Amino acid sequence: MKKIKQILKRSKYWIKSHKIISIIGLIIILALIFIFHPKASMSIETVIAKKTNLVQSLSVTGTVSVKKSANLSFLSSGIIVYVGAHVGDKISVGQTIAILDQRIMEKNLKSTLLAYSQSRNTFEQTQADNQNRTPDSALNDNMKRILQNNQYDLEKAVNSVELQDLVKQQSVLTSPISGILIRADAVTTGASITPSTVFTIVDPESLVFNIDVDEADIGMVKEGQKVEIDLDAFPDEKLNLTVERIDFVSHTTANGGNAFTVEVTLPQDTQNKYRVGMNGNAEIVTASKNNVITIPLSSIFDKNKVYIKNGKEYKKQSIIVGLQNDTDTEILQGLSEGEIVVTQPSEIPTKK
Repeated sequence: MKKIKQILKRSKYWIKSHKIISIIGLIIILALIFIFHPKASMSIETVIAKKTNLVQSLSVTGTVSVKKSANLSFLSSGIIVYVGAHVGDKISVGQTIAILDQRIMEKNLKSTLLAYSQSRNTFEQTQADNQNRTPDSALNDNMKRILQNNQYDLEKAVNSVELQDLVKQQSVLTSPISGILIRADAVTTGASITPSTVFTIVDPESLVFNIDVDEADIGMVKEGQKVEIDLDAFPDEKLNLTVERIDFVSHTTANGGNAFTVEVTLPQDTQNKYRVGMNGNAEIVTASKNNVITIPLSSIFDKNKVYIKNGKEYKKQSIIVGLQNDTDTEILQGLSEGEIVVTQPSEIPTKK
């Protein structure tokens, strides 16, 4: 122990006395360690080409809508004297929703009936004055015009009566469908309304999930394809449905692009938990293959090349691909099941 202390003391003294030499020697030692120290070999990630079931799908968003609805409004302005339902009420087909004060309508109808009677008398008198001839059998052009105008005046009077009768009939709004009242612009009696006053009824048994599919992707979507829907309101619930209908005409989206609406019918909902306007995500299965050789898309470079590991060597191999999804691709030719493929081709050192 005493000798070790003496050696350390002498070494310390020597280093202090030969600082430059000591520093140079230290640098040389560190350089030799760096040069001759064995480098850790770079790990190249690989995967085994194997047979799996490959699914190609299209991820889109959509909104719950309703297929069957009715917007009801009056043909004329007036005062409401009866309100038979309020927003949220269940409605039966034929149920009365609202009634207008019919007194003014009855007066208008009576007035048009009187005008019709007057037109009828004028018509018959003109016919008698012209030997009950028709316009086609008139003796001259002047008689023909008189008889034509006589006919027009009578038809105009008839149309006025029919219109006022229709207005009177439409003063009572009845629902053509069963459903739920979701809009009522007038809620109390005594309110003044116009033809723009609207009552809306929707049928909750006709709920659909409408998806906007971009024009570039619509060619992959077909009626009958499987769809998995995940509503934002029920994130733990997966609805496995099918594509029911694809719009024949495109529409412009909020972003200015062209899209087609794809319709999916929602299941019957006795609890009314699915509601119009709910948003969600949909996964449309556009194609699938079972028991095919697949590798990650990241393994492919130069469009149709991969690296195969053979022992410690990596060999470049040409392939032909088939069905693809976001992560994997089917291999039609060029690889066999069980071959080891590099997943990141950029990790292979380039030969100089």
